[in-house]
Amino acid sequence: MTLASGTAIAQAIPVLISPILSRLYTPDDFGVLALFMSIAAILSVIATGRYELAIMLPKKEREAYNILALSLLFAFAVSFITFILVLLFKKPVADFFDEPGIESWLFLLPVVILFSGIFQAFNYWSTRNKTYRKNATSRVSRSSVTVTANLGMGIAKTGSSGLILGYILGHVMAAMVLAWSTISNLRHFKNQVTRKEIIENATRYKNFLRINTPHAFIDSLQDNGLIYLIMYFFSKLILGSYSFAYRILKAPVGLIGNAIYQVFYQKASEALKEGREIQPMVKKIYLNLFLIGFPMFVLLFLFAPSIFTFVFGEEWKISGDIAQILMPWIFLNFMVNPVSCLAIIMNKQKTAMYFTFADITIKVVSMVIGGLNHDFRLGFIIMSTLGSFLMIGALIWYYRIANLKLYKSY
Repeated sequence: MTLASGTAIAQAIPVLISPILSRLYTPDDFGVLALFMSIAAILSVIATGRYELAIMLPKKEREAYNILALSLLFAFAVSFITFILVLLFKKPVADFFDEPGIESWLFLLPVVILFSGIFQAFNYWSTRNKTYRKNATSRVSRSSVTVTANLGMGIAKTGSSGLILGYILGHVMAAMVLAWSTISNLRHFKNQVTRKEIIENATRYKNFLRINTPHAFIDSLQDNGLIYLIMYFFSKLILGSYSFAYRILKAPVGLIGNAIYQVFYQKASEALKEGREIQPMVKKIYLNLFLIGFPMFVLLFLFAPSIFTFVFGEEWKISGDIAQILMPWIFLNFMVNPVSCLAIIMNKQKTAMYFTFADITIKVVSMVIGGLNHDFRLGFIIMSTLGSFLMIGALIWYYRIANLKLYKSY
C-alpha cells in the first residue's frame, strides 16, 4: 500500500496535468519526446547488467552491498560507452529519423542512462530493506520535477525541448532521492565493498548479465522498436498520438502493477527460501487485478475516442482511437506484468525470452502490414488481437511455473 499510494500520486500527477500539457504541446512534440525516450529506454534497461535484480537474493547484507556496487559500476561504464557512441553517431541517428532537432539532445543520453542505472540499483536496494516509503518518495519526486519543467517550458513555448528536459530532470531527482542516504554515509558503504567480492558476485549471478540482460534488451527493443516502425511507416503525428495514448493507458498499469511487482518479488523470494507455496499468491494477484482493472478498462474500451477528445482537445482524437484499439492488450498486460518476476525467481529466464521473441514478431508484422496498407489502425488492430492471445498464454505459463516442484536453483 505504501508503494501503491506513492506510485498513485506519481502516476496521477502527469495524468491530471495532461489536459494542460496537451494544449501547450502538439502531437509532433510528443513524437520527438517518444523518440528520445525510446533511445534512452533501450540503453537504460541494460545499464546495470541487470545485476540489480540479484540484490534481493542473498541472505547476507554484505553480499548485497557488493552486488549494489557491481550494479553502479556497470551504470558508469555503460554511460561512458554511450557518450562515445553519441560522439560518433549523433548525426547519422538524427538523419535516420529525419529529426535534426534531436541531435543536440543526444549528448544528454549518458546522463539519463547513468541516473537510470543508479535509480534501478537503489530501487531494489530499498525494496530489499523494505524502505518502501523511500521508493514511493522517489517516484513522486520524479513526476513532480518532470511536470514542473514541462509546464514552465511549455508556457515559454519551447516545444519538444520542454518535454525532453523535464524527462531528464525527473530521472536525476528520482535517483538522488533513493541514493542520498548511501551517499551521506559513504564510509560505511566502502567498508562493505571489496574488489574481490564484487568479482565473486559478478560470477555467481552471471545469468543476470548473460541471460536476463539480452532478454531485457530485446524486451525493451520490442517496446521501443515499435516507435521506430511507426515513425518510418507513418508520421510524427501518429507517433505522438500513439505515445500520448500509451502514456495515459499505462498510468493504471504503473499505478498498481509496478507496486505489486516489487512487493511480490520480495515476498516470493522469501517464500522460495522458506519452501512455502507461491502459486496461491499468484492466483490471488490475478483475481484482484481482474476485479480492479476490468471496469476501468471496459469504460475506456467503449468510450476512449470521446473521452480523449473531451479531456485533451480535438487534435487528440487519433490518440483516443488508438487507445480504444489497444485496450484488450493493455488490460492483459496489466495482469501479467506484476508476476513476470517469476521467470527470474524460478530460473525460467530462457523460456520467458521466447514470449519476448513472439511479442516482437507480432509487433513488427502488425506494423509492417499496417504500413504497407497505409492504415495505422489496421496495424494496431492486428497487434492488439494477437498480443492479447499471447498475454493469455503468459498468464497460464506464469501460474504453472509458480509450482515449487518446477524450481531449479541457480
